[in-house]
Amino acid sequence: MFIDKAKEVATLLEKKGEHYHAPESFFVQLAHVWSGMLGIDISPSQCCAMIVAFKSCRVINNPEHEDTADDLVGYALIMTELVKLKKDNKGKYKYQKNK
Repeated sequence: MFIDKAKEVATLLEKKGEHYHAPESFFVQLAHVWSGMLGIDISPSQCCAMIVAFKSCRVINNPEHEDTADDLVGYALIMTELVKLKKDNKGKYKYQKNK
């Protein structure tokens, strides 16, 4: 049951990645934008954690909404990759897709 849901969401992430690029790339970009806006360094995984907090608020307001629960699974899967990202020699996060 859980494994099937994780596989289903992972497949959806791959499909969306064809249009929006890899989630890691998006979260690196988002971290740069939010860091600039806030004037503090925010990592890609911290950005993902904030999105998870946002989605969790949606669950509180609508506990039966399955799509939000699926989103949380997706962001948890993305987080497992984001925590592996390292800063470059300029102190910036970069994502390099494995070939």
